[in-house]
Amino acid sequence: MKKLFALLVILLGFSYLTQAQADFSFEKTEHDFGIVKASSDTIWYSFKFKNTSQEPLVISNIQTACDCTLADWTKAPILPGRSAVIKAGYKLKGKSGMFNKTLTISANTIPAQTILTIRGVIK
Repeated sequence: MKKLFALLVILLGFSYLTQAQADFSFEKTEHDFGIVKASSDTIWYSFKFKNTSQEPLVISNIQTACDCTLADWTKAPILPGRSAVIKAGYKLKGKSGMFNKTLTISANTIPAQTILTIRGVIK
């Protein structure tokens, strides 16, 4: 009985390790807005990427650095070979000076998290 249990644990562990993972490739992972004029608008940048694996890519969450940073992405799986965008926004209202913010993507990839960065200077 112990041998059967041990075999089951090994097989489950192997199954977990061999599960296929997705992968994606970004055109770039950082964007500098440069100098932007102060306003009450939100500025946006679209990070373009491609699913470079043979598995559907699922983005489960994107954590932003603060309430002033926004993220918008497709909640549907991105099929192998397909491209998509993650929109990163920064709220300008009431802000001035330099900003450097991150968006942390959680997906079915290895590693499970990928970081995008937006920066700029509000004058």
